[in-house]
Amino acid sequence: MAKFFKTKVKKKTGGNSLALHVWGAFRKMIFFSLPYLLVLVGVGALFGGIIAYAINSSVFRLTEVKILNIGTVTQAQAFNFCELKPGENLITLDLVNVQQMIKRRHPEFKEVLVRRVLPNRIEVLLKRRTPAAQIAFSKYVQVDRDMILLPGSSTVPFKNLTTIEGVPVPRAGLLVGMEIKDSAGVKALKLTEVIHRSNVLRNHILTKIKIADRDELFLVVDGSVEIRLGNNHLIERLKILDQTLKTMELDPSKIRYIDLRFDDLVIGPV
Repeated sequence: MAKFFKTKVKKKTGGNSLALHVWGAFRKMIFFSLPYLLVLVGVGALFGGIIAYAINSSVFRLTEVKILNIGTVTQAQAFNFCELKPGENLITLDLVNVQQMIKRRHPEFKEVLVRRVLPNRIEVLLKRRTPAAQIAFSKYVQVDRDMILLPGSSTVPFKNLTTIEGVPVPRAGLLVGMEIKDSAGVKALKLTEVIHRSNVLRNHILTKIKIADRDELFLVVDGSVEIRLGNNHLIERLKILDQTLKTMELDPSKIRYIDLRFDDLVIGPV
């Protein structure tokens, strides 16, 4: 007689158990996170309301432009300087664009900073470029230490500024804000900085730097004494000049020039 054997079939409950576990964890997360989500939604709504109010409120309309470091200007002049109009919304105003526009229109300022002062004012902080020397063209023009051409020119030399002579006129002409890129002119300007910083001339005045043939540099001291440096090894030659002036007096009534271009120093009498 045949016997039938019953086999037990195990129910696969692992997948259902995992799903229930994930669902339970998700419900707990929602339960505990709900207060924070509600707070975030509330803050977002409040912030959006504040922005909407600021954009549409007359409280934040521009009524004053204050420009610092250029003396007294009227409000009409200040608004025109920044190309702004009264009543513009201060919150949405693009300050970077205003700053770039001022730099473009007024290259005589090395640094420009525009900031909003709530509820209705902007302030513009300016730093002028400082003249470092003047270049003699058909007229005298001032440049800063970056060789940027500054506003204003004169038919006579500016006082208390070393003159650089022999720089060719740029092909584009003399435009305020342009950079003079002549290599000999740049070298001459750097040389003026070295001379002033090292005090090599002591109580004498560096009147002029002349760019001669082959871009050789000649100093004119006290308006008449010429010091011929050449076009290379300038720092070494300045050191020789420094040692020379420690042992002799640079007297314009006795000395016409000092030539440092050769191995032996040459002093030309008047």
